[in-house]
Amino acid sequence: MKTGVLSIILLFYPSISLASFIGPDQKPLPETEFRKCTPDFCVELVLTSDSELALRNWNTPSKGVYFPTKKDIKKGQMISVFIIFKACTTTEQGYCRLTQQLTIYQPDGKVYSNIPESEVWYNKKPPEGESIGLSVDYVKLIVEPNEQVGTYTFNVTVKDYVSDTTAYLSKSINVTE
Repeated sequence: MKTGVLSIILLFYPSISLASFIGPDQKPLPETEFRKCTPDFCVELVLTSDSELALRNWNTPSKGVYFPTKKDIKKGQMISVFIIFKACTTTEQGYCRLTQQLTIYQPDGKVYSNIPESEVWYNKKPPEGESIGLSVDYVKLIVEPNEQVGTYTFNVTVKDYVSDTTAYLSKSINVTE
């Protein structure tokens, strides 16, 4: 199994006209199926097999946040699904209203789980300055021994109710015996 590290740096890049995530080289990270930016907000879907380390890293003051990621996991290991975000349109009272809806597909293409709409950051002040935020709600999944091996795909719809903007994110992980 290969282990990678996702890095999101909390620095501001002044020549960017829209919100964006900044990488370790202080340049905007490219949009991908799992990372999208609109003029109103940026969101990224993070899958990690070590939520304790991810949350510990999140709560450690630093210039960046490192989420341990893997391309393959074994049945019985936990997969945690987070949304990180930057910026949002605010209400007159200064509150964000971001939600997520997650659908997980099993290797044969059938719906494994359809998670109802839940909070990313709702009726809360946005993170200060150019800081990023971590979803209030997140999902933990364990693929049980009797379930399929192969690629599980996570599709998330993130909605900003104030700007009426939606981002569609997708990321996959391979589950082995």
